[in-house]
Amino acid sequence: MSAYHVYENAPLGSLIRFSDGTPKPSDEVASEFKTWRKRNGTGLLAKREPSPELRSWAPPASITLRTLDLDGPGTGDSGLLTFSVDSDLRFEIVERPKSGTFRVLRGSDSEVELLDIASDLAEAERYLSAYPPAELLIEEATADERAADEVEGRSASMRAAVARHRAERPRAVD
Repeated sequence: MSAYHVYENAPLGSLIRFSDGTPKPSDEVASEFKTWRKRNGTGLLAKREPSPELRSWAPPASITLRTLDLDGPGTGDSGLLTFSVDSDLRFEIVERPKSGTFRVLRGSDSEVELLDIASDLAEAERYLSAYPPAELLIEEATADERAADEVEGRSASMRAAVARHRAERPRAVD
């Protein structure tokens, strides 16, 4: 399937596999392996960016995946890879977020980015409390999202935003 299909149908937090179809090079040639990993791997769908509306030319919409181990197995390095919806790579929705998990998101409207997936609401709230107040929200993954491929062929998203409890910041004294 194409990146466009992922853009249109996969909810944030879905595990996405991407590939250019080339065989994996030897781990011994680090530069070849690193280049190959940027075109072959898996990642969580972290962001969808619509095509900006410019007067003369607008780049196509894109998806951003949060990947792990870009420099090889066991390095723990993570990164964000962005792909245009007209990318020549092949994409596959491997798994949608499990029902009852919670997405920790930053942004609003079409500018939303996945920061983390929590197994329960308490874990999501702990994540939020570790960061300064911002445009962060929690969204529950629903069973409807997982069933959408079988029933409709696309995802249905039901937002259950939980308001973040913001602590009052002390004011500066004159």
